[in-house]
Amino acid sequence: MHPDMKTPIVTLTTDWGDSGFFAGMVKGTLYSLIDEVQVVDITHRLEAFNIMTATFVVRQACTGFPEGTIHIIDVATRQPFLCVKAFGQYYLCCDNGLPAMVFGDNIEDAVLLKVQDNGVYNFAAHTVFARAAAMLARGASLSELGERPSQLLQRSLPNYILQDDVYRIYVRYIDTYGNAYLGMTYREFETLRAGRPFVLSVREQEVTELMTGYYQQHTVADPRRRLRLTVSATGLLELAVKESSLAQLVGLRVNDSVLLRFKQ
Repeated sequence: MHPDMKTPIVTLTTDWGDSGFFAGMVKGTLYSLIDEVQVVDITHRLEAFNIMTATFVVRQACTGFPEGTIHIIDVATRQPFLCVKAFGQYYLCCDNGLPAMVFGDNIEDAVLLKVQDNGVYNFAAHTVFARAAAMLARGASLSELGERPSQLLQRSLPNYILQDDVYRIYVRYIDTYGNAYLGMTYREFETLRAGRPFVLSVREQEVTELMTGYYQQHTVADPRRRLRLTVSATGLLELAVKESSLAQLVGLRVNDSVLLRFKQ
C-alpha cells in the first residue's frame, strides 16, 4: 500500500450479480483482515466471463484511484493468479489476457500469487485475492506475494482498423442506457478527420454530425433515425439515442463494428 494512504481502499469489479452471497462473503473477509478498510463496489453486473467488457470497465473506472489502491477483479478467473502493479496501484486478477489489454506497457511489476497446496480455489476472490489484499494493505512487497512470471498472456484488442479508406470502429462497451462506446477517441477522430465531412454508417443508418451532447435538439421523429454521435466522459466517441436504447433499436453489441468514411 502507498505509504501516504492512511485508509486502505479495496475495490471489487466482478460478474457475480447482485442477488448472491459472493460480495458479502468477500467483503466480510476484507473487513475482518484489514483494519479501517474502505471497500468500493465498482460493479458486480459485468456480463459473465466477458473479458472484453471487464477490460473496458477496469481501464475506465479503476485506474484513476489513488496510488496504493488495491483492486480485486473477478471475471473469467482461473489459475494462474496474479498481482499486477500499474499506475502505482495493485490489481489482483488472473493471467487471462486482461492485464495485458488494460495496462500494456504501463505494467510496473507482476507476480504469480502463492497459493496453498491443499487449498480450494473455485472462489479465488475469497480464498486468494482477499488475503493477498490484506498482505498488501499491511505493506507487504510483491516479492512476498509470489514470484515474477516469465511472461503474461498477450491478447490483442483492436479498437479500429483501416480498410480501403474506410475505418472499421469496434464497439467496446454498452452502458445501462444502451449507449455504445466506440474504440476511437475524440482526439483520434479529429486528427483523422482534419476538418473534412464524414459519414458514420451504423447498420442501415448514417450519422454525419458530431453533436455536443445527448440533449441537443433533433428534428427527426423516428427514434431509429435520431442516432447521436457525441463524446463520452471517457474521451471515446459515443453513439446514443435520446431517451431510448440505441443497442436495442439497432441491435449493436460489444465487438460489433460501425464504418467511418471521410469525404474528400
